[in-house]
Amino acid sequence: MEPVQQDRLSRELDQRLVELHSLFEMSQLLNASLNLRVTLSSLLLTPMGRMMVSRGVVLVAAEDGEYEVVQLRGLDRRLIGKKYRWQIVGSQPIERHGQPPPPAELQPVFQEFEMELLIPIVSTQRQVGLMGLGPKLDGQPFSSTEIEYLTSLANIAAKSIDNALIVQKLEQVNRRLDKKIQELNTLFEISKELNATPDKEKIVSLLIYAVMGELLVNRCFVFLREKGQLRLFAARGMQTEPSQMKPFTGAGFLKNLSRIKQATRVEELAGLRGLRLLQKEKIRIVAPMKSQDREKGFLLLGEKMTGQLYRDDEIEFLSTLANQAVISLENADLFEQMLEKKRMEEELNIARDIQQRLLPAEFPHTDRIEIQGVNIPSFQVGGDYLDWIPLEDGRIAVTVADVSGKGIPASLLMSSLQAGLRNSVTVQGNIGEMIGRLNNFIQANTTFDKFITFFYAVIDLDNKTLTYVNAGHNPPYLYHADGTFTRLEVGGIILGMMADVSYQTGMEALQAGDLLVMFTDGVTEAKNTQDQDFEESRLEEIMGRCRDLPVKVLLDEIVYAVKTFAKGAPQSDDITLMAVKIAACP
Repeated sequence: MEPVQQDRLSRELDQRLVELHSLFEMSQLLNASLNLRVTLSSLLLTPMGRMMVSRGVVLVAAEDGEYEVVQLRGLDRRLIGKKYRWQIVGSQPIERHGQPPPPAELQPVFQEFEMELLIPIVSTQRQVGLMGLGPKLDGQPFSSTEIEYLTSLANIAAKSIDNALIVQKLEQVNRRLDKKIQELNTLFEISKELNATPDKEKIVSLLIYAVMGELLVNRCFVFLREKGQLRLFAARGMQTEPSQMKPFTGAGFLKNLSRIKQATRVEELAGLRGLRLLQKEKIRIVAPMKSQDREKGFLLLGEKMTGQLYRDDEIEFLSTLANQAVISLENADLFEQMLEKKRMEEELNIARDIQQRLLPAEFPHTDRIEIQGVNIPSFQVGGDYLDWIPLEDGRIAVTVADVSGKGIPASLLMSSLQAGLRNSVTVQGNIGEMIGRLNNFIQANTTFDKFITFFYAVIDLDNKTLTYVNAGHNPPYLYHADGTFTRLEVGGIILGMMADVSYQTGMEALQAGDLLVMFTDGVTEAKNTQDQDFEESRLEEIMGRCRDLPVKVLLDEIVYAVKTFAKGAPQSDDITLMAVKIAACP
């Protein structure tokens, strides 16, 4: 080999060694820091100093396909943060005056930054960024060796940039988490205060002061939906005279306000009609107050005292706080309902005690007659009635009734029935006429939608007769000693429907061993879990099988059969039974 060639090869080898050493040092420098700007600054300064380049820039690829200017030298720093959208294909360097010429979409970067060379920064996974270098100070183009060196440098830097980007994202995530933790702590503290009181006005006041204090707001409005209607509940930061507040209470304004489904800046509501009042009153944020995705009210905020715009995270915080306040308000409603329920239960207990006093405390059991009754209300105060009344000459009146409705209204109507009946039986005469007078009394003292099914019978053991009137009630069964039975249906319409109605009187002969069973529809219409009725056929089977047993045992058997049939289904109506057994007739 010629000496000249040996000398050239030696110089090239020395240059390669220097470049490798430089790349090694550069690799150490790049890997020494996980700060993105430090890494990019090192990436630019090394080739710019080595090759005497006048300017340089590094753009980093974002996940959305855009390239953002992150670091530059020799250029206006106002360009930092500027974004471009390119489709850069491949990893090959692109020269401004090279062949083939640069893609048309990259011409702006060559021109705007006055670049001569673009080096893609590519990692094994993706396009990391782009390094651009301006002209060399000596005016010479970049040699192939220099481009090769820069390409190697970009490839070495790619992994460091990737790692720095990951660290940067982690830092951003940590900052967001720190802020979120701070917000959660604030929400927790405010929530404790909101949940500490069952007073709705106090809850709303706490909400307003918390919002105005945390976000430095100059005015705040709270609208709540009560009984389906949206109304202005509270306002702070402006005069509250009726004339000032009237625009916020108009039906049109409230209707349009209800159309807003998420926390929104008022300037974004320009297309929503009827809400110009918000801009006029300098309202900047409208936030629905929701529970389980159902709107329960609205929170309106004015300008911030700092004059700054509301950030997205502040709007999110506001929505969360508003929704938390709704939970507290609903809890306050539940607490109020609980107190109201407790008051009603106390009233019902009193009414139940009164009702029990109206029902017989004991029943006659003699050697001639045995009477027993049972009443199981479906509510604390039921609408069924049973009674027995001793009459003159040793006769006994028995009665069963079913008052329409449930609860206290039914109990009051039952009280009126008992009072009217007790007064009526003192008057001698035909029981059909007596029931007619009782019907007029009930009709005159109740509303049109209240009525009573009623059965009344007089047992005369001396004359061995049962005289009765059935006013629209379930026909009782009269079982005879020979096993046959009669349904007692004679009478007339239910009590309270209309005045001056005549009632027919039925009469049956009695003998020892006869059994009279009276009941309300709560027995025969008791339902099981398949929505089937107990029906009279089942009642007849039990009465026929158990008619020779003591009347108390008979009634227990019927109640047990009804409960067994229902199999845990809720009792929908009162269960009332009354049985009379004729032990002996003279």
